[in-house]
Order: sequence, then C-alpha cells, then structure tokens
Amino acid sequence: MDFQSDGQFAPPAGVASVFVQAWGAGGGGSGSDVNAGPGGGGGGFVWCVLPVQSGTPVTVDIGTGGAGGTDNTSSQPGTPSTVDNGLGGVVTALGGLAATGNSGGVGGFGSCPGQGTVRQGAVGGAGGGSIPGLGGRPAVDGVIQPAPPAAGIGGNGAPHAPPNERDGLPGGAGYVVIWW
Repeated sequence: MDFQSDGQFAPPAGVASVFVQAWGAGGGGSGSDVNAGPGGGGGGFVWCVLPVQSGTPVTVDIGTGGAGGTDNTSSQPGTPSTVDNGLGGVVTALGGLAATGNSGGVGGFGSCPGQGTVRQGAVGGAGGGSIPGLGGRPAVDGVIQPAPPAAGIGGNGAPHAPPNERDGLPGGAGYVVIWW
C-alpha cells in the first residue's frame, strides 16, 4: 500500500509487523541574485520493520517539499515523513535541508524504532556563477517498487539571469510504502 498523501493503515488480523519504506521531502532550491542559486537537500530514506497490532491504526504523515527561495533569499527545508504504529513506535524519514548562500542543502536522515536501514539523502549542488545547483536526490529509489519521480528530491536552484532574479524550485514531497 503506498501513500502520496497523509492517511491511515489498518493492520489485518494476524499481522504482527509490517515493512515500511519512507522518503522525507526534499528541501527547496535557493533563488538567484548575482549568482545562480544552490539546490536543496534530498530527503532521507528508511526501510524498517514496524510492529503493528490489529485494531490499532497506523498513521502516515507525508512530508511536504520545502518552498524555493525567491529572488535573493534562501529556501525552506522539507518536512519529515512519519509512520506511527500507535504503540510507541515511529518511523521517521527526515526532510532535506534548505539551500543557503551558495551552499546546497544537506540531505535528510531518519530513524527506525527497531530493525531497519537508514540512508541519508544527497547534498544539493552548490550555487554561484551562472549554473544553478541541482537538488539532492534520495539515496534509494525503493526496494519493493520505485518511488514517484519527484519523491524526496531537492529543488534546483534558480539560474542566474541578469538583470532579473529568479525563484528556486520547491522540493519534492515525501512518500511511504507499507507491505506485509
């Protein structure tokens, strides 16, 4: 079952654990001024085994991509994607950080409440000069199925286009897959 927006999952009877893949949202790219803007950081990726209990809903919150910076301003970070089993266990894939100055945003990380794997998203490309920095990408495309093309990707920085400043692009939203 995949989630591209917030929702809930009802564990079937007899299922005591599920597998979760989660991507945090990407950070936004910075706007341009006299130089091209840097890219936002890619969202973190987690692959976890999450205990569940029939009758206890699992809540999924999908991260929102960070807004791109306008003109000569920094961008916003992506928010985390979380999966809460309602039993005290929360899977968290952190969002990528915002691009600032001429530095690309740092990629998000994450955490599992038990057994699992965590990978940091890539750092966004640096700005400066006339070529904008590309947004960082998540470390993994998915174990069970590929993520949507923009899931967790940092926004690209704005190109340098004198005499006008331009806006950076927003980061991609998070994504979650649950299977058993």
